[in-house]
Amino acid sequence: MKRNRILATLALVFAVAALVAVTAGCKKQPKCGCDGDALDSLNLSNVYITYDAVNKTARFSTIWDQYSIYYFCNPSQWISELTKFAQGEEILVSGEYFYECNYLMNSSNSYYYSYMRIYQVKVTAVAAHEWGK
Repeated sequence: MKRNRILATLALVFAVAALVAVTAGCKKQPKCGCDGDALDSLNLSNVYITYDAVNKTARFSTIWDQYSIYYFCNPSQWISELTKFAQGEEILVSGEYFYECNYLMNSSNSYYYSYMRIYQVKVTAVAAHEWGK
């Protein structure tokens, strides 16, 4: 009886140790910024565009998620194309997006960041939204 109890205890210890070994691996946090690890990509997604032609900055929010803001990584490359559209106009945008570094750093410390998500996007295509016009 004592021998069975020792074997059961050893089996339990090995099972717990194996479970810890399998689940205890470090998870790599994605690199932030335009040179970081891409979270996903947009493929001609409908967005509302906002830009500043003088300072050559641009950002947008998708029509399905107004609480996320995407800043252009390469606005000077696209500003001449963007000025063809009115502020707040719905257009189509493609490109990979990444976490914005300040957002990633502050998101665990603030209630505000749980609602508002901030990304950076390397835009590869911009097009007019012609459907329904």
